[in-house]
Amino acid sequence: MVERAFSGASESSAALAPSSAAPSSEPGSAALAPSDPLGALNQAFLDAYAARREAVLASIEPIIAQIDDSLILRRGGRRLEGPARTRRYHELKVVAHVPLAVHALLSGRRGALDGGARARLDALRHRIVAAAEGLERRGFTPEQLARQRRILDASIALLDEALAAGVVAPEALSAFTRAQTPDVLLNAEDAARDQIETMHATVEAWKQQMTAEERDRLRAVVAVSHMARPGNVAAQYFSVTLGETWQGRFDQENLRPGKRVLTAEATFDEAEAFALLATHALDAGVATRFFGEETRLARDILADAAERILAGMFHKEPEPPAQPVET
Repeated sequence: MVERAFSGASESSAALAPSSAAPSSEPGSAALAPSDPLGALNQAFLDAYAARREAVLASIEPIIAQIDDSLILRRGGRRLEGPARTRRYHELKVVAHVPLAVHALLSGRRGALDGGARARLDALRHRIVAAAEGLERRGFTPEQLARQRRILDASIALLDEALAAGVVAPEALSAFTRAQTPDVLLNAEDAARDQIETMHATVEAWKQQMTAEERDRLRAVVAVSHMARPGNVAAQYFSVTLGETWQGRFDQENLRPGKRVLTAEATFDEAEAFALLATHALDAGVATRFFGEETRLARDILADAAERILAGMFHKEPEPPAQPVET
């Protein structure tokens, strides 16, 4: 684990505050200019919000962020870093992606392969062959090694068939994808196990150094790509280990959100991920005091008004939210 003194949040965390009125000289722009007294007043709000968020961030430690392959802990003004995944996780996922790459290049085609398609298939084949040559040196278990061989060999065979014939039958492609599903899912399970066990070892080592009070208020944020899928591995792990609502196979994400585990979409910046936790905590207090509803600022402040306006304009009511799927 890597440790260094923590000197405060980055100014980039201010990006999570409500957006300011950007100066603009473009014709037709509705934005308030900085010289406009209301524009200056809005900036004062943004500055006050950012300053308060920094204070909140310091007060809610300890906090953990999972960003790519790393876990980062902020505790008592110090920063600790440990692993969230090993190389095995990436090796398994790359091989599992190979049948998807083959399918992407061959699906939806009508007629003979053109020159560009043949070149892409040939390039993919060469990369699969190169990867297959080094499998024995990667330390897979015997069962894992046999599985990786099956996936890569089947992919090469279909590419050879397509390149030799100049075309691939839809039935052959469908049979290939169905045949790969069991091994792809086993690779996914082994990758998930690698991440969960690696994260658990790191988090438990940190928790052993914490007081009972610190463990009770520990929070976590998971950095994810835009439109993260429900069931994110790290989010599930933190939900269980921190005693939050465990969100796995639901038809919607965040149907019953907790308070101690958040996802930071479309950012892998450490300061922004931690700032999201502070924003969530700050907004909960503001929403309670102003609106008497802790989660009110989790929705757009204009949301309720928009609903009423649209209901009147289009003479219809919004549909009730779907219920979670029980498993």
